[in-house]
Amino acid sequence: MKAVTHSPNAAASPASRWRLRGAAALMGAVLMTTSCWGTGSETPSSAPTIPSSPESSPPPTPPARLTTAWEVTVTGSGPLIGAHEGLVVAPDLATGGSKLRMLNWADGSEVWSVDISGDLTGFERLEKVSDMVSGQVALWAKTSQQRRSLFVYSTADGSLIGRLDEKPEHYLAMAASGAIYEMDTSNEGSVRISRAPSVKEAHTKQWSIDLPEEAREWFWVREHDGVTDFCVDGQAGPVHEYACYLSVHTDDGSPVVKDGVWHRSAWVGNVLVGHKENGPLKGFDQHGKELWTSELQDGYPLGWGDDLVYVTEGMHRSFVGLDPATGKELWRRDWDGGPWLTPVFDRTPSPQDGPLSVFVPSPSIRTGVLDPKTGQVDLVDHQITKAHDVIPTFGGALLIPTGDYYAPTWIALDPGKPGTLWDDVLKNYDTYATLGDRLMASKGDRIALLA
Repeated sequence: MKAVTHSPNAAASPASRWRLRGAAALMGAVLMTTSCWGTGSETPSSAPTIPSSPESSPPPTPPARLTTAWEVTVTGSGPLIGAHEGLVVAPDLATGGSKLRMLNWADGSEVWSVDISGDLTGFERLEKVSDMVSGQVALWAKTSQQRRSLFVYSTADGSLIGRLDEKPEHYLAMAASGAIYEMDTSNEGSVRISRAPSVKEAHTKQWSIDLPEEAREWFWVREHDGVTDFCVDGQAGPVHEYACYLSVHTDDGSPVVKDGVWHRSAWVGNVLVGHKENGPLKGFDQHGKELWTSELQDGYPLGWGDDLVYVTEGMHRSFVGLDPATGKELWRRDWDGGPWLTPVFDRTPSPQDGPLSVFVPSPSIRTGVLDPKTGQVDLVDHQITKAHDVIPTFGGALLIPTGDYYAPTWIALDPGKPGTLWDDVLKNYDTYATLGDRLMASKGDRIALLA
């Protein structure tokens, strides 16, 4: 799992970036459901407390302690991919790994292994594709010159399904359906985006659309409810709700909103909320009809089920609750972080993913649970400094490595509750990854499933 090793100098891939970008968000105030990052200073500080709403749904109960369900040694192990059929272990090309393997979720035993070194001649590292169609596992292979090729293998036996090479001035993205999206940036002043049904049918274009040059981004895609969202790669995780800039109808590629590319956008039910850079916040229905315009301009929209939370930027920061149907402000809570604290949203949040947690890393770690209907939140100061990363696990617990960067002390917190749950549970590992509702840990070639 070298691609997700807890190292300050590790190169972050699109699939592992959210576990590694501590330095990019050292001062980040984070609303999070899947992960966040930050570091604190030496001086603890108390936080103002806003009384919780009695009608708020309680967060799930975190586990009292994690245990090791199983541990195995896999020579030359690289990125881990969680498939329904089992745990797929890709080779670490930097250490001479050559085999793609599948392990049994129940006990870590090997289901199959395939030598794929012949496919990867000339490539130096592998990165996993986060979203995959059932029965497939997809990998990006990269050279030192950043040339990329997409390899798709069968989870049944590790056989190669297809390969697609990324051409110069072209960018590729794979959706969870297996569809391939290609962005052609070779024409000055515009870009062309095309959709193909699968990697095996990559040359069968279902549609192509031309967009203004401002859509020129290294991108990833999300398909849902007959709509495809194009989102900026290189931000903060596998899905960046706040960093999506274009939504089109999946069947024909026609844009939901006809007047160009957005700066940040989010879906709240059937309402598309977003704004252009330096423009007001707007709401549209799924057909592109404008529903409302808000005076809010600088910040991040966050869809949480049927609720809309907006985090303002600037000198005076606030959480703002809006009615997604009308844009009417329902509540506002001032945020004490200051203009230098930038929120980061990891992926599309939903009530099914757990509580809407608030994480404040500086000057010491403070956590809480935000009620998106009322804006009520309790911030609890845990008196912990020098946090390197924060990841959630099942049950709503937060795992935090602190202290020495190369030999961290791991601490588990229950958001919004004082004290700690336990510590040092992961002292024998230096790398972690959440795969669905499973938490993996590793050190070198040792791989463990934590329960």
